[in-house]
Amino acid sequence: MTSTVTEIMSATSTSTVTPTMTITETETATEIVSATATSTITITATCTPTVTLTSTAANTPNVTQTAEESRVFVYVDGGTFTQTDSKKPQSFDHTISSFYIGKYQVTYELWYTVRQWALSNGYTFANAGREGEDATFFGSAPSANQFQPVTTINWRDAIVWCNAYSQKYEKTPVYYSDALLTTPIKNSADGSFGNTVNAAAGSVDNPYVNWNCDGYRLATEGEWEFAARYIDGTNWTPANYASGDSAPYDTSTTIGDYCWYSANMNSTTHDVGGKLPNALNIYDMSGNVYEWVWDNWADYPGDSTDYRGPAYSVSRICRSGYVQVDLMATGLRNASAPYTEYWGCGFRLARTQ
Repeated sequence: MTSTVTEIMSATSTSTVTPTMTITETETATEIVSATATSTITITATCTPTVTLTSTAANTPNVTQTAEESRVFVYVDGGTFTQTDSKKPQSFDHTISSFYIGKYQVTYELWYTVRQWALSNGYTFANAGREGEDATFFGSAPSANQFQPVTTINWRDAIVWCNAYSQKYEKTPVYYSDALLTTPIKNSADGSFGNTVNAAAGSVDNPYVNWNCDGYRLATEGEWEFAARYIDGTNWTPANYASGDSAPYDTSTTIGDYCWYSANMNSTTHDVGGKLPNALNIYDMSGNVYEWVWDNWADYPGDSTDYRGPAYSVSRICRSGYVQVDLMATGLRNASAPYTEYWGCGFRLARTQ
């Protein structure tokens, strides 16, 4: 079943840096950059990235995507910002702990690689996924569009896939069916509840979560917006701007430099990293496709630390944006039921520090 996402509201210097994380053939590359730096990464045969930082090269899209590059994470130093809804007059001061976030939206190539392993290791998925909007490649081997974001997967698929990715690379899974965190959730296609939300603790819709492990997970809504609006830890991109842009979405003359949206996407999705990054060197935080995040839908709370949403809702939050220019705003919130899949929605990975 395919259904659409529902909008609920509606001086130049150069230095070479050696990352602190050791990369092996079973590990994904992690890039640590400053708020104003842009990196050039060369992946060698031994999978050790060389990161060169410059203070002026902030506007170069990554037009040559590779499997190694698409797996890179960016370290985000924590802090406090005012999380803001760009459509509804609500905000709160939110303190976020440091974390890692994917430099790119999850590509179909990465999705397929992990899913194939998972299917042979006890995992079941409701949806096979596809290459962006290419309807001919549901679950097929990667093709010319393999570095477009995976789409047509639901929230359940995303968290189960995160567990598989963690286990494939010998990390601790994040989502569990039991309070003791011994049984990772491996099935997003449980027909016992289908197209209804199961509020039972430990279900795929309401899993127990190990927030302190090293496994892969969805970003919280707060983490996502923190990374999308970050400039330097003191200043923040306004909530009605696209990520990385310098003017409101409805008056900007440069929004197309940062986003794939209706005016430039030619009615299709595109390879990740084809537009300019934001201040943290993260790509496509506005546009190309929506991104599932962790949180259940609710109005914002009072001032909080590492807020992760309410315990239950019938909808999970989607961020980023798809097609419409107003959906490029970094404060724009959308939501959909966790069992819905959509050709304009994918996801981005996060990890706890």
